[in-house]
Amino acid sequence: MVCMVLAVPSMWLSQRVVSTEGFVSSASVAAHDAQVQDYFAQKVASSVEDATGSKIAADLVLPAARNYAQSDGFVADFSEVARQQHEWLFTAPDADTDLHLMEFNITPMINRVVQSAPLPIPVTIDREVIVTVDQSQITAGSLEDSGTLVDILAWVSVIGAIVASLIALMVSTRRTTVLAWLGVGGVLAGLAGWGIAVFTDNVVHERLANTDEASRNTIEVVVSGIVDNLSTVSLYVGIGGAVVLLVAVVARVASAR
Repeated sequence: MVCMVLAVPSMWLSQRVVSTEGFVSSASVAAHDAQVQDYFAQKVASSVEDATGSKIAADLVLPAARNYAQSDGFVADFSEVARQQHEWLFTAPDADTDLHLMEFNITPMINRVVQSAPLPIPVTIDREVIVTVDQSQITAGSLEDSGTLVDILAWVSVIGAIVASLIALMVSTRRTTVLAWLGVGGVLAGLAGWGIAVFTDNVVHERLANTDEASRNTIEVVVSGIVDNLSTVSLYVGIGGAVVLLVAVVARVASAR
């Protein structure tokens, strides 16, 4: 039961957060959120203004940027931004890196937009455009060691839960009673996962308190999308545990009779 409680949140974290592809897949859902789309559309327009020195060029680009933010191309480019975010969190930084500045390269986004925008003169972005988000509570590479520990805990707890459950069922004289307790373990595992999801959402909200509003809203949408997946998984695990518990209790009563 202890292994089951540990296995659900740790395996989810391993596969959906620590894993690069899992994180990118989870975070990419946020690309369909209106706040995220507007944030990057504004960033693209302001970057064009910085590159050209023209507010008119930015105003002309903004409608095209908003259309782009609702396209499949934006989803693909946003996935790359999520990959950069994951690397910033889980990879040890270089010696000269500012640990509190999360940097995103949005050059591909700008190039997609300026190619379709009705600009009076052609605009070419010949340098990387980096968007920085000041993180006062989170540092570059801060999750590297934690990610390794989560991976180890996930697999140890899953294997431990399977092996211990099989041994308990094989050596017990009242298998239905053991099965009932395993069902209780499933319910507790679901509750633990749900509690961690709520706790994580609250912690991220607190740690982003000093971040500018637009960046904060965007990151919160990304995190909420990832955490919602844990809530869903935990719900299914809890329901599964409750079903096993119910079946075991019915079987125990029937066998007693």
